[in-house]
Amino acid sequence: MELSYWQSRWRKGNTGWHMDTVYPPLPQLWSHLDIKSHARVLVPLCGKSLDLLWLADHCGTVTGVEISPKAVSHVMQQHNESFMKETSHGFTIYRSDSLELWEGDFAKLPADQIPPQDLIYDKASIIALPVEKRQQHAEKIIELSNFDTQILIQTFEYDQSEMNGPPFSLDEQELRKLFGHRFKLTCLHEQSKLEELQQFKQRGLSSYLIEKVFLLKPLNRG
Repeated sequence: MELSYWQSRWRKGNTGWHMDTVYPPLPQLWSHLDIKSHARVLVPLCGKSLDLLWLADHCGTVTGVEISPKAVSHVMQQHNESFMKETSHGFTIYRSDSLELWEGDFAKLPADQIPPQDLIYDKASIIALPVEKRQQHAEKIIELSNFDTQILIQTFEYDQSEMNGPPFSLDEQELRKLFGHRFKLTCLHEQSKLEELQQFKQRGLSSYLIEKVFLLKPLNRG
């Protein structure tokens, strides 16, 4: 899917994926990450997620990357800090004491301008992409990682023939193909969501819908 698709949905307010609460498993999963209070966290395709504000309360600096000016503006309105604006490398960047928002194409995020990250939080990001675009996304995440970076990544598994994405189905086998050469994968959370997410049933999904959250740790790390 092209960026224009997502930009159009944001302009029209067609953002059914947005949650009006912090992602419920996030606080419970946090203890598994060994993240310090001064940690840096990167959130690709962040939208206007309230997770950004939760993370900003628990970390040093949170960097969100998002193509939609509308979403970026909404995040700043919800955050109780003032922002400074600048432009660089094709991005409009808004910085506060605890939050950085890079408005632009995540695929073009300049790795040499982003400090080493302790955690990359991929919530509904990679599953927003069809299979042919996932390799590029994974390679970008790896490019932005160093030998200490952990990744927390959410996936959905379902019968792709029953429903068109997004979100797209991404199973553990494919996730290991994308990241297993650099990271050890551990599933921290698994839950059936078919009954809860009735809108997917309306789109044709009928057999199963499993949400999983994986923790990825560098192979050189314990």
